[in-house]
Amino acid sequence: MKPIPFLTEEEIQKLQEAEANSSKEQKKTAEQIEAIYTSGQNILVSASAGSGKTFVMAERILDQLARGIEISQLFISTFTVKAATELKERLEKKISQQIQETHNVDLKQHLGRQLADLPNAAIGTMDSFTQKFLGKHGYLLDIAPNFRILQNQSEQLLLKNEVFHEVFEAHYQGKQKETFSHLLKNFAGRGKDERGCASRSIKSMTSSNPPAILRNG
Repeated sequence: MKPIPFLTEEEIQKLQEAEANSSKEQKKTAEQIEAIYTSGQNILVSASAGSGKTFVMAERILDQLARGIEISQLFISTFTVKAATELKERLEKKISQQIQETHNVDLKQHLGRQLADLPNAAIGTMDSFTQKFLGKHGYLLDIAPNFRILQNQSEQLLLKNEVFHEVFEAHYQGKQKETFSHLLKNFAGRGKDERGCASRSIKSMTSSNPPAILRNG
């Protein structure tokens, strides 16, 4: 299928005006239309709960597929597994509908391939994507293909303690061991051991702005 150019800013504006003047009961907002059809640049869309994020994402994907892009070329990340499932179901329904409605043979064949490839499309959470990625390419990092996610809290704690122990030992014996000792006292406090420092370090690095916390902590 020959690629179809994306809409220009002027064409998007005309589409927004036409939608606003239409007699539809449920109209797309100007912001939704802009989010669906804007191309050629990075975009960031901020939307609250119930504002139609899944709808907009589905429409944006459908528009790209209709222009000749393959579903296998897209990486689509959702926050939850439920949202990913809902998005796939919506895409399946919409693509099937487009196949039935279009009279363009090339487009019909192209969309048919996308529908067939939809179950294998990269649509899911970041967790699921990284697991699949490591399962396929983990050998480059010497990661066994049968790796598992560490979910047991006791095992997580043991691993964290082991890592911190190795890091601390390396700093205790390093060239800046005195500086590290002062750092440890500041984080752990008098009469405490390195676990206090480890705990605060983990907490700061999982915060929204760890560099600022470490500078001002």
